[in-house]
Amino acid sequence: MEPKYATPMLTPEVLEQLRPQQDSTLPKVRQLYLALYACVTSGELPFQQRLPASRDLARQLGVGRNLVVSVYNQLCDEGVLQSDGRRGTLVAHQAKPASDTGLQTWSIARRAKRFADNRTRQIAFSPGQPDTHLFPRDAWRKALQVASRLPASALAYQDTSLQPLQQAIARYLASYRSMVVAPEQIVVTTSTRQSLLLAAALFTEPNDQAWIETPGYNGAVDAFSQMGMQLQPCAVDQHGLVLPTTHDAPSIIYTTPCFQYPTGAPLGASRREQLLALSAGSGTIIFEDDYDSEFRDDSQPRPALAASAGQARVLHAGTFSKLMFPAVRVAWLVVPKAHAATAHTCLRSLGGGHNSIAQAAVTELLENGTISRHLHRARQVYSQRRQSLLQVIDDSQLLRRVGDQIGSLNLVLELHTAVAIEALENSLYEHRIGAVPLERLYWDRPKATHCTALVLGLGNVESLQIPAMFRQLEQAIRQACKN
Repeated sequence: MEPKYATPMLTPEVLEQLRPQQDSTLPKVRQLYLALYACVTSGELPFQQRLPASRDLARQLGVGRNLVVSVYNQLCDEGVLQSDGRRGTLVAHQAKPASDTGLQTWSIARRAKRFADNRTRQIAFSPGQPDTHLFPRDAWRKALQVASRLPASALAYQDTSLQPLQQAIARYLASYRSMVVAPEQIVVTTSTRQSLLLAAALFTEPNDQAWIETPGYNGAVDAFSQMGMQLQPCAVDQHGLVLPTTHDAPSIIYTTPCFQYPTGAPLGASRREQLLALSAGSGTIIFEDDYDSEFRDDSQPRPALAASAGQARVLHAGTFSKLMFPAVRVAWLVVPKAHAATAHTCLRSLGGGHNSIAQAAVTELLENGTISRHLHRARQVYSQRRQSLLQVIDDSQLLRRVGDQIGSLNLVLELHTAVAIEALENSLYEHRIGAVPLERLYWDRPKATHCTALVLGLGNVESLQIPAMFRQLEQAIRQACKN
């Protein structure tokens, strides 16, 4: 005599999870499949549990029987369920307990631990933050409308950068940086970080040596570390990068010659000559990060290193992130003409080079003069903010300025008394101040315990707000001194 089986019952909670939602954009069959799969794999429907017959489940859920049959059949094909004759449909998957998933045992790679913490803080005095309210958004919207009319072929994966943008950037560099380059030498990237990765991938090998300014840009440290390079710190003084004399010439040198980041010191004339001579004599690549060059207070900024390179090997990198706004994600790297095709191939392997819409919009803004007009206005705004900040610093009992900067979006201020760095960082965050301890940018000294100077940004504090925000900064310092 054949055994008889009672009709299996599902708990009200499971039935509610399986019931398709009328307002869902997914078809009911897809909803039921996903819900039943989730109940089995989570263990809510345990191994070998018998499910209701298709007719019974359809009645309980208020759906057609064919829908349930379709889902049962698919899950049986996938091995999640099992059809067992008169026993009906059984759960064939045995869910593992949460403790066996192994999630708690994952380890982080050593290189990931080395990467700098570069969280962007949209709070007062954050370094490297432009004022995103300054750029005319109506002009940006109109430029996007122009870009939306690109032919379909321009929306596909591209072998090279957008040619009109290459031509527009070449004209921009000739006008503002005294550089004469062929448009095809310009490789459009998404950021200076990507340009650094591209440069290292093109011209260096793992374990090659790279010289990097300290204090300096942690993005360069991260990029060259990712490429397996050996990093050598280069000190900085009032004349910019100090070349080491006790080491063999490296494969590549990273520098910010217009405004050293973060100190703001321009590379002195004799240092420029030394750097170019080293490159010409040894074949060392100079990566020129043209950081903040647009915001010099001088009416005529000095030429880029690459403009007077001669026999030296200089890669010139720039970005529209500060000049426009960071979300535009359009930057460039000028490479030798002979290596331009390889550079674009390498860039595609790094995951870049296809943002045609943004490239077309920036092209329109360069060609219709919007960027030029914005640059003129932005210089005036940032210059006024710098003067406002310097005035309140002169009256401070806690901070004093370092040197006389003639531009840049950053300013370095010395503390009269050193403060415990962790206490200061916590206090700054509590007071919504984004200033960064200078010691955090000495990438070769990761165990600093005290802060002697702060890096302040001018981009996200309006002139009229500066006195009040500076008082907030001083309150944060006083609180840190008490802790």
